Amino acid sequence: LYTLFLPPVALFCIVWNINRTAEIWQKLRLPLIVLAFLFCWMWLGAVMSEYPKIALKHSGRYSIFLMTFLAFLFVLERDSLKKSGQIFTGIYVLLMAITFLDSHGKISIPGLLNDMGLHIDLFNPPVRQISSFFENRAPYGVASVGMFFWSLANLRNSWILSSLGIMAALYSIVIAGSRNGVLTLVICLLFLLILTLKHLRKTRTAFILVLAAVIVVGSGYYTLHSQTVVRTNASLNRLLNVKAYKDLESMDVRFKIIRSALELGIAEPPILGSGTKTFGHEVFSKSSSLGQFNNGWHKTAFNSHNAPLTIWIEMGWVGLIAVLLFLWLWFRPALRGPPLLMMPMLAVCVGQILDYFVWEIFFMAFQSFFFAHFATTITFQEMDQSSS
Repeated sequence: LYTLFLPPVALFCIVWNINRTAEIWQKLRLPLIVLAFLFCWMWLGAVMSEYPKIALKHSGRYSIFLMTFLAFLFVLERDSLKKSGQIFTGIYVLLMAITFLDSHGKISIPGLLNDMGLHIDLFNPPVRQISSFFENRAPYGVASVGMFFWSLANLRNSWILSSLGIMAALYSIVIAGSRNGVLTLVICLLFLLILTLKHLRKTRTAFILVLAAVIVVGSGYYTLHSQTVVRTNASLNRLLNVKAYKDLESMDVRFKIIRSALELGIAEPPILGSGTKTFGHEVFSKSSSLGQFNNGWHKTAFNSHNAPLTIWIEMGWVGLIAVLLFLWLWFRPALRGPPLLMMPMLAVCVGQILDYFVWEIFFMAFQSFFFAHFATTITFQEMDQSSS
């Protein structure tokens, strides 16, 4: 249903704010050129793919994500920046309140959406997962990590609403049961702590906030006996007993998929790539060790659980280099600003290094907002500094 309504809404937002084109182009010219090239390369790969039906379909889907990102970029301006951030936080808190009711059996989110003619393509595990309005617990956990840092960064703008956002995000990380979410939170906290220590003399308040966040998260991890903590501890214990890569493969099939993808990429270095969302079709059908997954469902549903590796296979060396270049150009201004400002972006990127769910529309909405809001905020900060 989103393919019907989202494109015209996004296009309307862009056209309505078309007068900001020169301003956006002046500040973000280089990364936007790289992004435009990347999507042209994606469509070229889809047209030339051995699996054109799949590649063209998902290239269209990713183009909708691009329109959503551009819509956020055009809509977010100086006068609306603070209010739009508060609305975004308020929507998240409201959705997590509904998730709380769903987790306690008071309502059913899938049933609620079905009543409105919508649905979520949920996985079907033997044990029910709590995934809120996301399609899986992994994007739910990672998006909640991003919202944790987002709310932390906006405490001074709205203390009450941001505090609710922090509590909702931590609650979501706990109930999601996603090891990826926990690991993403830990990695991002370490990054933030290191970056904040470098800015210690200028940002003592930020350092206190980060230190308090580390203490709260650390204490909560060791005191809460949730499914997330239990699964994470079990995985850590198994990792400590790993002596060879084969032990990793026996622990989780994703390590076998990673090895097969690397072997294929080294044997047949991809330039153009196999096409969007065709990783499983390309790797599983050519791997001798993944015969049990060489069927329609697994080839469509599975990927490497690693964004760079999946992009390398699907878009080739050129696509991977373009993605990394875009990220570097987008993150580079963050080195001149407050470290906390870039953490929501970093969280969704780290989460996709450990997994890969670019197909998840709700997650991509969060990611698009984080990227667009960061660019707008850092641009106005630099303009204010240059004028003063």
